[in-house]
Amino acid sequence: MWPIGTVLVASLVVSVLGKSVYWPPVYSNATSDVEILSDPSNLDGYKMNASAMINGAFDFWYFDVASESSNAGVNIVFFNTGDFYYQLGNEQPLAVQLTGKFANGTEFFVQTFATEGATIQNDEFGIAADFKGSGASFVGTNLQEPGVTYIITYDGSAGGVRGTITFKARAPAHFPCDTMNVFGANQNLLPYLFWANAVPDAEAVVNLTINGSPLTITDGIGYHDKNWGQKSVVTSPKYWDWGHARVGPYAIVWYDLLDYNDIEHSYAYVATDGEDPIVGCGATTVKVRQWGPSNMTYPYPPTNNLGLLANNGLLIDYKLPGGRKLFFNVTTTAIIKTENGNVYSRGVGDVVGGEVGGLSYSGRGFYEEFIYGLLF
Repeated sequence: MWPIGTVLVASLVVSVLGKSVYWPPVYSNATSDVEILSDPSNLDGYKMNASAMINGAFDFWYFDVASESSNAGVNIVFFNTGDFYYQLGNEQPLAVQLTGKFANGTEFFVQTFATEGATIQNDEFGIAADFKGSGASFVGTNLQEPGVTYIITYDGSAGGVRGTITFKARAPAHFPCDTMNVFGANQNLLPYLFWANAVPDAEAVVNLTINGSPLTITDGIGYHDKNWGQKSVVTSPKYWDWGHARVGPYAIVWYDLLDYNDIEHSYAYVATDGEDPIVGCGATTVKVRQWGPSNMTYPYPPTNNLGLLANNGLLIDYKLPGGRKLFFNVTTTAIIKTENGNVYSRGVGDVVGGEVGGLSYSGRGFYEEFIYGLLF
């Protein structure tokens, strides 16, 4: 892992500090240009200058927390997207969605809107995003400095939610195929779809009250990434498995996508205590496959229309640069979120594995299957 307090020296001059943008709470009439190549000083910054158009470019920040000792979990997304105009009837693009499950199994979903627009600032101290009117905001420290910390705040003014979620990073950020200090790197997962992972693993603490019910997680495994694209995220991939876990000394992230030509694209991240992280990409870098009862078969691409609801878990097979091989078995213990029609489902589960031929460790993970292209 990346110890808090380790100094990371940027290899490039920061060129875009002091950027800020205001997004008005209305859909744009034209799609926006987006950032294409990497800029280390803007890894977690905004990627487009305008509010989203319906079925056009999008830009959002994703966070999640899974408890190590229970099935409690939460994810929070700050959206600038037109995708929910048809799905949820959203009348503007700036939404904050809070979804998850209490330890007792009760699910929750709260969506609030930035009725006064959103302001995002990126400077030498990090990032600050205020979705005004939604009751939600977040701040994050500079990713190129030690002790990276993010805090999400709900002020109680909307949606019946009040409190904070805190993330203290345990592993450094990265681009899909490169470490965090590379300028001009490819950020594509697929054509039109981009991603950067600001916090692959974090110690996370949740202190929220949701419509009068307390949600407290003190042993959270936290995560945060950045997602953006040139057209609707719903139709860019056919299928994907994405997730992260903390397993013994390992912090792992997997992203295994299938395009509409049935070509697999995979992206892997492994950070181990005391070592520099390994970042890899390519068709064989990491393979994710469903598993379940012995009397069932699980072909790839999957043929079922239920995603995580139709299997017991996932098998994660890493073949990393330098010849290292790791293998992890994920057993789903709770479904955190299922979108209407099973377009995607998110779960938490137990994870067992490690270096092939070496010691086996146990841990917990938070993950997702997206199956839009299998349904439509």
